[in-house]
Amino acid sequence: MSNANQPLYMNKYESSVKTVFAPVERVYARLSDLTSLEVLKERVDDPRFEELINTQVPADKRPTPEQFEKLRNNIRKMELTQDTMSGHIGPLGDITLRIVERAEPKLVKMELEGAPIGVTMWIQMLPSDENTSRLKVTLGAELNFFIRKMIESKLEKAPEGLAQFLSQIPY
Repeated sequence: MSNANQPLYMNKYESSVKTVFAPVERVYARLSDLTSLEVLKERVDDPRFEELINTQVPADKRPTPEQFEKLRNNIRKMELTQDTMSGHIGPLGDITLRIVERAEPKLVKMELEGAPIGVTMWIQMLPSDENTSRLKVTLGAELNFFIRKMIESKLEKAPEGLAQFLSQIPY
């Protein structure tokens, strides 16, 4: 939460452009309907889930077995609708990611609800050819100067991790 005397500024953080081995129409269809992420709940107990996360996270930051189990439980409890993904996220508590804009087949814009800061996420998609696409994630966060200094390093890394993850899910 911000102090009334501290102005909020929109800070944007972008991923690099990722290649997705699927047509842009399929990528858009999956990402514009959050019920399609039900597949993640189904695969959370697959040993490759842990392996995928470990390949994306530096060795010194990898979750412990207990943290993996908490993550699995949080994913199992996620509630998905076409427009929302809701769940309990550690110290943030109960939050919802809501789709607020769709522009087929190139953009899905989402906003985070219930979090202590305002966060907007843009997922941009473009076709490369008929069988591959390009994807980029941008996060916008409304932060005052002091909060930005405390969490900026995490926000700088988040779009890259999300884009990497989204480029590897099955389409």
